[in-house]
This record gives sequence, structure tokens and C-alpha cells, in this order.
Amino acid sequence: MALSSVSTLLETFGDAVWRADALAEAASADGGVLPSGHALLDAQLPGGGWPLGALCEMLQVPGGAAEWRLLLPALAALSQSVVLVGAPHVPFGPALAAQGLDVRRLIRVQAQAVPQRLWAAEQALRCAGVAALLVWLPQVRSDHLRRLHLAAQAHGTLLFVLRPAAAQDESSPAVLRLLLGANASGAGADQVTSLAQVMPASASDDQLEIHILKRRGPPLAGMLQLPARPAALSALLAVSALPRDHVLTGRAGQARSGAQHESLPSTGWRSLPLPEPDHALDRLVASA
Repeated sequence: MALSSVSTLLETFGDAVWRADALAEAASADGGVLPSGHALLDAQLPGGGWPLGALCEMLQVPGGAAEWRLLLPALAALSQSVVLVGAPHVPFGPALAAQGLDVRRLIRVQAQAVPQRLWAAEQALRCAGVAALLVWLPQVRSDHLRRLHLAAQAHGTLLFVLRPAAAQDESSPAVLRLLLGANASGAGADQVTSLAQVMPASASDDQLEIHILKRRGPPLAGMLQLPARPAALSALLAVSALPRDHVLTGRAGQARSGAQHESLPSTGWRSLPLPEPDHALDRLVASA
């Protein structure tokens, strides 16, 4: 009798009934999504993008700055303000602008204590001119996350909460949870202890690996791999990594072929120490 009732229900409502073995058409209550800008990721997200008016949680080891690479394409497509609450580093405006984000719409709120960050985040979600909120919460209770989720739902705002990877075993009301970092699949909270363990240099230089911990759909067993850097930055770093003799040989070949160029002085050059990186993207380039 029960099986017959279920079959009748499915026949009556059709696609209106979501089945757990299929990817949902949307993760948020209103069904709105914003494409992430990564086709490979969108294919695995309910509705094909970031859910509007819902909590998205991103977990990574301390010191990582993968959220910028992941979120920049979507944030750059917004026409209203993007608020950062408790960001661990000052965003590097020129680099963000070079990737299409209007830094005039970027608002950074400095708050150290978790209660202050929660209060600032909730106030920002209530502002009509805010399109997206990023808040860094190293420690937070599930009921506080639920409160932020409801505030985002009431105003249809993009909400991203950044937490340490060690929190992946904690309960969360997020409709979408992502673990960012190379070789992170299967790593429990007791295993995620250092940046070197989760993001070894050999694997994390050119690939950003994403493990979808929670979504409205069947579990995703494998990892998604996205470019860790913009194409222009990768090309620049590739050129800078070439041996000096190789670069000089190329210049000599241009000179023999008749190329006109202005010679640089061969003396007076000395090695200068790099400044201590303070911006999130500065740290990414310096580590490369």
C-alpha cells in the first residue's frame, strides 16, 4: 500500500518531487542561482551555480586563500556591493580589479571577535545594496549559522562562510559545503593539521582541488580540479621560472635576427629582498 502511494505521488507531481539520487534543480528556497564562472563546478552544483539566499560554507586549512580564485568570477558579475567581514588579509585591489571586480563596490569590515563578526554579518545581510557577503568564522555554533542562513534567505543575498578545514565534521545548516585544497578527500578533522599535509607544493601549484562535502543531491565521490591561478598569472609565473641563461639566449637570438631593442646596463643591478606579503594575493604569488 505504501509503495503504491509513493508511485501515485510521483506520477501526480512529477518533477516537483525531488529524489535524493538526482541532483536538485536548486539548493535555495527561491531557486535562484548565480553561475560560479567555472563550468566544471557548475555542472555539479544544484541549479548550476551558487545558491542565492542560502548559506554556502567553504572549508580550508589556515593560511589558504583559495576562496578568491573560486569566487572572483561570480563576484565580478555582481552590480552591487560585496562585503567582507573578518577577512584575514587586506585584499589587493589592483589584482582583483585586473580580474574584473570593481573594487569601489568592495566593503571590508574589521572585526576580531566572533560575536562582532556575527553581528556585522547579519547587519550587512539586511542591507538592500549588498549582493554578497563573505565572513570568516574560525569558531561558530550551528544555531548562529542558521541565523545567518535565514537572514540571507529573507533578502536573497549570496552568503559565503569561510571556516577551517577541521570543522568539516561539525554539523552545519549550509545547503552547500566545499572543502578547498589539494589531496583533501577523505581527510578527517584529526588529519587536517598543516598546510603542507593538505596542500603539498607538487600538487597545489597549478590545481585547485574541490571536494563537495554536502549538496542537495547524491554524494560526489571524486574531486574537482580547477586552475589555481588565472591564465595570465600562470603565463607570467612560467616565464619568470625560466633559467636566466635561457632568457639571455633568447634575447641573443633576437639580436642576431636583426631585432631592434634597447640594451640594458649590465652593471648596477643587485638583488633586493621581497617585501613581506600582507595581501592574500601577494601571498599566493610569493609562495609560487
